[in-house]
Amino acid sequence: MGRSSVILAIVFLIGFCLSAISMATQEDKTTIGIDLGTSSSCVGVYTNDHVEIIPNEQGNRCTPSWVAFTDSDRLIGEPAKNQASLNANRTIFHVKKLIGRKFEDQEVQTLMKVVPYKIVNKDGNPYIQVENQYGETEVFSPGEITAMILTKMKETAEAFLGRRVTEAVVSVPSYFSNEQRQATKDACFIAGLTNVSLIREPMAPYFEHGLHEEEDDGRNILVIDLVDGKCDVTILFVESGTFEYLATARLGGMELNNDLFMGVMKKAMKDSGLKKHQINEIFLVGASTEVQQLVRDYFNGKVELKTSVNPDVTVATGAAILGDYLTKGAGMRPMC
Repeated sequence: MGRSSVILAIVFLIGFCLSAISMATQEDKTTIGIDLGTSSSCVGVYTNDHVEIIPNEQGNRCTPSWVAFTDSDRLIGEPAKNQASLNANRTIFHVKKLIGRKFEDQEVQTLMKVVPYKIVNKDGNPYIQVENQYGETEVFSPGEITAMILTKMKETAEAFLGRRVTEAVVSVPSYFSNEQRQATKDACFIAGLTNVSLIREPMAPYFEHGLHEEEDDGRNILVIDLVDGKCDVTILFVESGTFEYLATARLGGMELNNDLFMGVMKKAMKDSGLKKHQINEIFLVGASTEVQQLVRDYFNGKVELKTSVNPDVTVATGAAILGDYLTKGAGMRPMC
């Protein structure tokens, strides 16, 4: 074999190896979906034509968004929540209500009155002060605590997949400000999720019900989310994979009754500028049969109601489906 033939063979072999490595990397590339909730979080992945919601070490699909510092360890999830009554001032929860906010924000001041752990002012931002497992007083930003929860979700996914994960679609509420969304992204980076897209929670049912696979010339969607002790009503316009938020109304922190719920829904309708007949789809997440009937009556039974079979994992399911689209390079990316 001549020298030129040897060189050509080497070049071909190198090219083949690089191609194989590229294909393997593409096959191993997985974008997980994370529902980063106020009370609990969960993680899913799209595999074998369906979403697999991944159970945690305790076998549960939802993990409490709780972090605790004990005399010997740092706990996350069920272990943190289970010991809360014995270690209240070092057990942190509802950190989602703090992330990206200023210390003087009303939400922060309200939370300070009801949680047992200490929230302090550091450079105008809320920080959480605890005694760590080494007996030292330490302060953590809401983003750092959130990163601990995200790390747990990431590790849960990695144990299931058997490989490292760096890409994710992570949920945020529709009312989050730019600062709150950026703080969430920063927390993801701290957790080792270096390529992150955010999905607004009301978009999840759209993906869960497979509407992203249908052709449409534009539709107005009403999303009612009653999971996790909240009432969020969002109206958005969807066309060819793009999303425009028309209105959002919410209620939290009090016992919800029928009159309060109807008030929130009517406010969203008024703010959107739409009439009842202009709503094309209605998604209900975590709504009781009584609430479903209220909505049905309000729209005179003329709009089909779609409900989530498993409302606790609806957001993670939608995030995982979007993650699969992004992995495949489908180009669909929510406006967030």
